[in-house]
Amino acid sequence: MKLPLVSAFLKTLPRYKESTDGRQCVVKCHFCGDSTKSDTGHLSIKIDVDEGEGLLFKCFRADCQHKGILTSSILQDMGCNDLDTLLELAGYNKTINKSIEKGFNVKTNRNYQLVNLSISDNKKKLDYINQRLGTNFTTEDLRRFKIQLGLYEFLRVNYINKLAFDKKYCDIIDEWTISFLSMYSDYLICRDISSKEFLGKKYTMYRISGKPNPTDMKLYCIPTEISLLDPNPAEINVAEGAFSIIGAYLYGGYGKTEPNSLWLANCGSEYLNTILHVIKQYGFLDIRLNIWSDSEIGLKKYEKLLKELNGRLHLSSMDVLYNEADNDFGHPKDHISTKKISLI
Repeated sequence: MKLPLVSAFLKTLPRYKESTDGRQCVVKCHFCGDSTKSDTGHLSIKIDVDEGEGLLFKCFRADCQHKGILTSSILQDMGCNDLDTLLELAGYNKTINKSIEKGFNVKTNRNYQLVNLSISDNKKKLDYINQRLGTNFTTEDLRRFKIQLGLYEFLRVNYINKLAFDKKYCDIIDEWTISFLSMYSDYLICRDISSKEFLGKKYTMYRISGKPNPTDMKLYCIPTEISLLDPNPAEINVAEGAFSIIGAYLYGGYGKTEPNSLWLANCGSEYLNTILHVIKQYGFLDIRLNIWSDSEIGLKKYEKLLKELNGRLHLSSMDVLYNEADNDFGHPKDHISTKKISLI
């Protein structure tokens, strides 16, 4: 038997080819990136299975040999973001062995409300943002950029009673941080703005609900419109911090109005993980990559990143951008002077 939605998704993957008996298919291997010298896929997947049999896969490249049972998490990593398809595979796998899909979590956005009341602490934090970026943000702008000033008012308006940390630590978060709602709305990315860094680190990841998972991607993303039907390459913009990517978005000099344009902050994640996760989540096949770099990070890091990305996705262009007027892009417009270095 075949799983119709899963089979239909696999047909969309690069280098898809079905065996003459229709029981197997091959696609480009997403584990190793597959061969760059051949148009043939090396990841073999069994698509017509007997009852109680998993969808087995194996990469036949000698330096990969990755094999196992196709799970919903692997299907997500391959670029599937259709909930019905993921649930079809998860439901089937659970009829074989419930442990196969243990920990499976479909990456969907939660619907939390952002609220920033006009209280003294919030006014100070809003002043900090406007001075830092040279903006005149209102509470509506904060909502647009997914910025939350106070922890406790966020928890109250969303009827969340359980704290992720002890009360004393949460008091510090509430008083001394500005929070950015993560890409999947499962974390508040809390940026310590105190001069003494009371939390002991620049960023604290506050899990809004459920248990933290080491594999969670704690990224900040400025909301933009994405269309997978657009034939042009997607534009992925990445910076280290949330303020830096907002400054790049507002003042960087180009890219903001591009269709299919994503604006992301790593907030402690590695560039490689961020980029690979996003292209798999959205199913992008072709991208233009812009790195809005901190000034102290040399070009060698990004040349290494390019080598790691080669063969794993199609890059139409890769630019590294530095702010020659300051340490990063998280500053007012008159403190930004963009220098672009093209690696592709």
